[in-house]
Amino acid sequence: MINQIRPNQPPGLAKTAAYDKEYISRQNEKDEQKVSKPKADAIAFTKKNEPVAATYSNLTINKKLDSSDIASLKSMAEQANENLRRIVEQLILKQGKSHKIFQVRGFSHQGEASTKDIEEARLAISEDGEFGVKAVSDRLVEFAKSVSGGDKSKYEELKGAIDQGFQAAKEALGGYLPDISHETYRETMRKLEIWAMEV
Repeated sequence: MINQIRPNQPPGLAKTAAYDKEYISRQNEKDEQKVSKPKADAIAFTKKNEPVAATYSNLTINKKLDSSDIASLKSMAEQANENLRRIVEQLILKQGKSHKIFQVRGFSHQGEASTKDIEEARLAISEDGEFGVKAVSDRLVEFAKSVSGGDKSKYEELKGAIDQGFQAAKEALGGYLPDISHETYRETMRKLEIWAMEV
């Protein structure tokens, strides 16, 4: 059998059970010290009222906006309001057209509608339908909140864009909005106001 020399084993010392036991015991003590011994540089303690040197990085840079920055921000806000106005117009137009198909019982501005078209229109403007009061008002308010970035101070701007969207839809529908669209307007404004008043 070949005699293996362990670290720190005196040369010429034969492998013995006593040496093995002592070697293992020392290794265990070293391992325990590594685990329980805190690092000296991990925490620095100072005396009370002793100044501590600290370095702070400037995380926020106070930059004055120049005219091009202001123009860019204004343009982005106008685009957001235009997107809101456009989505209002599109949804109210679809709501109005569905209502017209259902109310006129088969006649749309493109000609005669099928029974299937009439049923689809009825379902679309029903209480739980895609173009019902609840669904449209929910979508409009969520979109308004989204384009404002959740900024409640933009309430008046959002309200103005929604008003313009309803007006554009009314003009596109020949100067008339059906009752469902008036009800949608009231519900949209109610929900938007609740959001604006939330703390």
